[in-house]
Amino acid sequence: MVIPAYNAEATLISCLYSLRKQTAKPSQIILVDDCSTDRTAAIASDAGIDILSFSERGGPAIARNAGAERAAGDIILFLDADVVVPVDLVERISDCFLSDSSTVAVQTVYSPYCPAEDIISGYQNFYYYHSLTRIKGNSTATFATWCAAILRDTFIEIGGFNTSIPEPTVEDEELGYEIADRGKKIALVRDIQVTHLASYTISQFIRRRYRMARAQAKSGWRSIKERLLKRYINIRETGTHHSRWVVLSILLVLGAGFLFAAFLVSKVLGLSGFLWFPVAAFAAIILSLLCHINFFRCAVSHFGMKILPGYMLLCLLDMAILGWGVIAGTVQFMTGKHY
Repeated sequence: MVIPAYNAEATLISCLYSLRKQTAKPSQIILVDDCSTDRTAAIASDAGIDILSFSERGGPAIARNAGAERAAGDIILFLDADVVVPVDLVERISDCFLSDSSTVAVQTVYSPYCPAEDIISGYQNFYYYHSLTRIKGNSTATFATWCAAILRDTFIEIGGFNTSIPEPTVEDEELGYEIADRGKKIALVRDIQVTHLASYTISQFIRRRYRMARAQAKSGWRSIKERLLKRYINIRETGTHHSRWVVLSILLVLGAGFLFAAFLVSKVLGLSGFLWFPVAAFAAIILSLLCHINFFRCAVSHFGMKILPGYMLLCLLDMAILGWGVIAGTVQFMTGKHY
């Protein structure tokens, strides 16, 4: 088991406690301390687990690869330091590999419920829960390292995570796509659910989503056919957590913003004939929300109608952030900044 960590003292104790209660004890737990400045290493030391420390920041891809290199087992389970796992996680992950010889990796999902009580954290958590659970079938092209396992031989064959990716963004996505593109199976096990302990302010949410979208745009442009078209735009639903409806929603929100901006400019310049722009923009926003109808329906079934207005507003904000992130990532890629 490999846990990369950077300044994770707020959640690491809970994460390690959930591992201590496992019905089948993990043979090895390796915490890779990515140059933390808080008590992360001390907490891991007190728990008596193996610690691999860096003298300078390497990023999650380098940290996970280093931990995997030290791991001795046939199965490598990657776990984030801000999740709490079910008591039978290790046992069930092992069973997934034993019960299906074609499985080379196992992907779990977030629980739809998270400890954070604010609507921003709840929305982000549920977005990821829904994005994975909506995938059809029992396999996926997604390898999200909040809690995912892979056969050691497969990990070595692929070459591990792409260490050119410096931030926690698409390094795990690209590994998942590489697994799937080689015709290997990532089992999607929806009923193995981990609890995400993270919470986000609105500024943290905006920065995180923007950073992710920017990195995903660069990842897509690095492989137009196999990632941009097949995995990110995902017209034919190729087993990723990205949805073609989200892509359409982003375009509609960006279009609405352009129409509103053009209308305001026309008013300032005293131009006529642009009165229909606000109406078209409003229609685009409504259509954008309709692209997420299944997400809203699922959220209401879990939390009730009270969350709907807030989730709708956050969804529109989210689509706008993702859109501008994609634009920024595209511009950066075209100017030579490929990572």
